Amino acid sequence: MPQAYCLKCRKKVEIKNPTYVILKNQRPATSGKCSVCGTTVFRIGAAGPQLGDVPQDKVFWCRDGRVLKNLNELAAALQEMSDETHHHHVTGEKNDFSNWVWDVIGDVTLAADLQRVFNRDAAAEAVKTRLAQLRA
Repeated sequence: MPQAYCLKCRKKVEIKNPTYVILKNQRPATSGKCSVCGTTVFRIGAAGPQLGDVPQDKVFWCRDGRVLKNLNELAAALQEMSDETHHHHVTGEKNDFSNWVWDVIGDVTLAADLQRVFNRDAAAEAVKTRLAQLRA
């Protein structure tokens, strides 16, 4: 769980209900509530869990047998997978990649970007661009 300094408690606390954002200057930040007193806390430079591996029970199982544990693996898979495999996961009615990024990884920005694209190359570019933002 991410941590931030609470001005009211005057100590570092865990952030309850963290929200991960990218600021206008492209730096990552985390905001939420202090787990002790409930005051809003904010931490600049705290990239969320987007760059790490997800828990084993939350991995993404691709139709082609790949198991994806993080955004780096998703980016690589989107570049290499067949259009048929991509179409299995992304149709007019569903977008499994967007849903996984939203529900498991918690990156609302990337999930929204993936929801807007329907071809494999555009999805791969969206993930690649977001990874560059998160690493900056």
